[in-house]
Amino acid sequence: MSDWVQTACILCECNCGVEVQLDGRRLERIRGDKAHPGSQGYTCNKAMRLDRYQNGPHRLTSPMRRRPDGSYEEIDWETAIAAIAAGFKGIAEEHGGESILYYGGGGQGNHLGGSYSGAFLRALGSKYRSSALAQEKTGEDGSSTRSTGATPAASSSTPRSPCSSARTRGCRRASRARVWSSARSPETRSGR
Repeated sequence: MSDWVQTACILCECNCGVEVQLDGRRLERIRGDKAHPGSQGYTCNKAMRLDRYQNGPHRLTSPMRRRPDGSYEEIDWETAIAAIAAGFKGIAEEHGGESILYYGGGGQGNHLGGSYSGAFLRALGSKYRSSALAQEKTGEDGSSTRSTGATPAASSSTPRSPCSSARTRGCRRASRARVWSSARSPETRSGR
């Protein structure tokens, strides 16, 4: 097993610092990075399960298509993309582009959606988008930004990460400290 390596979780926009020990491709051990200026050793369940997301046997390794009998078959990427495009086109033609909501682009791990969503929405005649920020981080900093979820794309702008302000980080740390101190010791919390 390797030495501890500093890195960051990419499963939400907070990008909490973690330290990992590797065994080949596997993340054998994960703990919070106490030296990280934002998260200061905190890790949520998502960060602690990074190896499962990366290497779990449940992961798909190719596109899958449902057969008429309900089972699935592997298909190539070109076939999958063509089928998905045809499906969206059919929905837009039958129900109008406004019936399509684009969901994505909420954090570091899925930020490309924010870049490409505008072209996608315009091509379909759609105008609505949402992201993980609508559920995970709504109101974390006391504001109501995106609290209703879907917003018209034409009037939306990329929101500033709620984790980016010093006030929010302090509130988040205080909240976590209250929750964790009642259930666990600091040593258990970070795996040290």
